[in-house]
Amino acid sequence: MAIEQTQVLQALRSVQDPDLHKDIVSLGFVKDLAIDGGTVSFTIELTTPACPMKEQMKAQAHAAVSALPGVAGVAITMTAQVRAAVSPDMSKAPIPGVKNVIAVGAGKGGVGKSTVAVNLALALAQTGSRVGLIDADIYGPNIPMMLGLTAQLATDGEKILPAERYGLQVVSMGFLAPDDAPVMSTILPASDWCIEVSRKWRCD
Repeated sequence: MAIEQTQVLQALRSVQDPDLHKDIVSLGFVKDLAIDGGTVSFTIELTTPACPMKEQMKAQAHAAVSALPGVAGVAITMTAQVRAAVSPDMSKAPIPGVKNVIAVGAGKGGVGKSTVAVNLALALAQTGSRVGLIDADIYGPNIPMMLGLTAQLATDGEKILPAERYGLQVVSMGFLAPDDAPVMSTILPASDWCIEVSRKWRCD
């Protein structure tokens, strides 16, 4: 019995994304559907490689298509395409080459900002995302210490070159200062710092 693509797509409509509450066909997750005799192959492209329901959705899709008359085998490839954040200026991304930005901050020190940032970055990297970690703490940058990095600032003449550790690309204010010296006193007198920070970070 010949298998039609419409039959396969209809069967896959029974598989829903538990977060978006829509079926994977309506969401456009089903890609590269091909039928070769009794073998059906397709790709399910999710919005994040960190989806905790990925294997469950794959199993449901396999079961739904396998139940069709004439299907002898099902091959499913799971991929992910991370969606970019929406920018106020719709003509460009918030940062060129970066799809999404997660800011971790707090109004005081010692509350776990660095711990949260490092663990979040590592978790995303371990699930397949490409992650850059920027440590902009000017008082006591400790991301290098937490990651076991002893790098110093490196550039290619135009841009800062990130250090790499555990699958992360890392840039830290700590790369500008020797050992545990405060970055503020290393770069500028404290009386000039607010002016310089305002000018530099607004422009760059």
